[in-house]
Amino acid sequence: MLPNTVLVAFLAPGSLNHTANIIKGFAIAVGIAIAIGFVWMWWAARVRERRLELSSRARAVHSAQLRAATQYPELAEPMAGSLATPAELVRYRHYVAGQLSSAAEILLLDPTDAWRATLARQFAPHTSYLKSDEFRLAGLEDCTAEVQALIRRLTG
Repeated sequence: MLPNTVLVAFLAPGSLNHTANIIKGFAIAVGIAIAIGFVWMWWAARVRERRLELSSRARAVHSAQLRAATQYPELAEPMAGSLATPAELVRYRHYVAGQLSSAAEILLLDPTDAWRATLARQFAPHTSYLKSDEFRLAGLEDCTAEVQALIRRLTG
């Protein structure tokens, strides 16, 4: 065991060991700060990457819906009286159900006001159907709360 005077001299302010301990403490603090910085940068990049991935998936769902609208323009933009036969009405109901399902998925992936505005514009040609008692009784409750809110805003 070292005598107290040697130990005090060894750790006394101004001694080489005391200075080395101070430098070591600063080095550890700087290392921890740098590590925290790297973790924060990784986390921020991961959040951006995830946001882009979800946005991309929402665009893919929307693209599939647009392909259906291109394939069946008479269902995407129904004109008054253009759906005369029972088969056309069934196709129309299923088309709108698919559109509402796509909207639910899009809003689940990327619930932004931009998507809500886009979907509202696409629902606009279907307002009379979305207001109908038939839809209110059979289809509205199948929609997610987000889509129901969008329909209510559109139909008043």
